[in-house]
Amino acid sequence: MNVVIYILITGIEYWLAIIGHSQALRADALNNLSGVISTGVLIIGLREATNIDDDDIIGKHLPVQGVRSQNTLQLSRFRLETIFTLLTSFIMVLISLQIIISGITGLFHLENNVTPNLLSAVGAFVATLMMLVVYFINLRFGKKLENASLLAASKDSLGDVVTSLGTMITVLVSFFLHLNWLDSTVSIAIGLFILWQGLQVFQECTLNLADYVDPQLEADMKKTVETVKHVHQVMDLSSRYSGNLLIVDIFIMVNPNASIWEIYNVNEKIENRLHQKFNTYDVTITVIPDPTELKKKQAKKGPSI
Repeated sequence: MNVVIYILITGIEYWLAIIGHSQALRADALNNLSGVISTGVLIIGLREATNIDDDDIIGKHLPVQGVRSQNTLQLSRFRLETIFTLLTSFIMVLISLQIIISGITGLFHLENNVTPNLLSAVGAFVATLMMLVVYFINLRFGKKLENASLLAASKDSLGDVVTSLGTMITVLVSFFLHLNWLDSTVSIAIGLFILWQGLQVFQECTLNLADYVDPQLEADMKKTVETVKHVHQVMDLSSRYSGNLLIVDIFIMVNPNASIWEIYNVNEKIENRLHQKFNTYDVTITVIPDPTELKKKQAKKGPSI
């Protein structure tokens, strides 16, 4: 649905930008084109990431049965979503540079610039309304499906709404006040906005692939685990993202005299709390006997002969 609406917006805006002589509207059309590309690439990435029936991945055969569990293999496939999104960031940067260069060129040739007409304002107005539809669709389904990608897309769509609205105001001001420099200036601003978005996406994907997780988030997860009854100490907690899925590995210390059933219940409580509070997808828990409890037990028995 995102792709279809974005394509319609891009086509309408680009056509009206040509006949309406507006660089700002053209820049906004290219901004929406980056939305088409990013959404399309995301769909491909998600399809590849979730296609567990395929026997190869990006042209390479998967490991034979028995080398890795299906769950571990599936988790690694979700990184494809991040890789494809990283490719999108490069496309966004290239589009933004083209817009910025075009806008700067226009400022140096103001004598050749034609003031935008009202058709450009109509195009920006239509784009604003359609982007509002996209925003509400992404927000509604993002909350319904608890999907981080759609919620992030809704924020991006809201930014596009503001951009299209700003373009409409720019065109109207340029038309009524005959400010032929304003159109080029706003197109540069839109280009810088796309560049900033592209760099943000690049940073997020790079950190994701480098297994970086916010240290404060990990500290909060550690505190949450420490509140679980029968957990003596959290020796280590590490986490990483596979696509948008948060994976956590924990080493905890428990009473060595605890039964298997008690340890099992502790593990279940930890997994449930982390999932409810931090939306973790997979938690691996390694249990280690508390050496202080062993020493206490030995002290009670007395010295060995």
